[in-house]
Amino acid sequence: MNQTVTDHPVYPHLFRPLDLGFTTLKNRVLMGSMHTGLEELPDGHKRMAAFYGERARGGVGLIVTGGIGPNEEGATHPSTFRLDTDEAVKNHKEVTDAVHIAGGKICMQILHTGRYAYSPKLVAPS
Repeated sequence: MNQTVTDHPVYPHLFRPLDLGFTTLKNRVLMGSMHTGLEELPDGHKRMAAFYGERARGGVGLIVTGGIGPNEEGATHPSTFRLDTDEAVKNHKEVTDAVHIAGGKICMQILHTGRYAYSPKLVAPS
């Protein structure tokens, strides 16, 4: 991104760093959460790393991921990206590393879908 803080007279703070206390964003451009479906594909975490890394290279200061299930019981469907195994944590680290290498920050949206969750162990009266 080649813009400077003087490039936008209407929004003079947009491209300035923002100190959050625990980290500093390179600018105030945020990519909101969206479900891409990439995690449902083979090697989905690698595709997500490339997708989010490209957005960070393009200048986004903070990326919010699509909803990531905390466990199987809170997932939307069987192939939902979750964080309930060591392998899942390793895969997510690959995504965050891609964003950090590109100069951005990433925030995980942890999403437990409650009663709408996919539940392979559901027990109910018939």
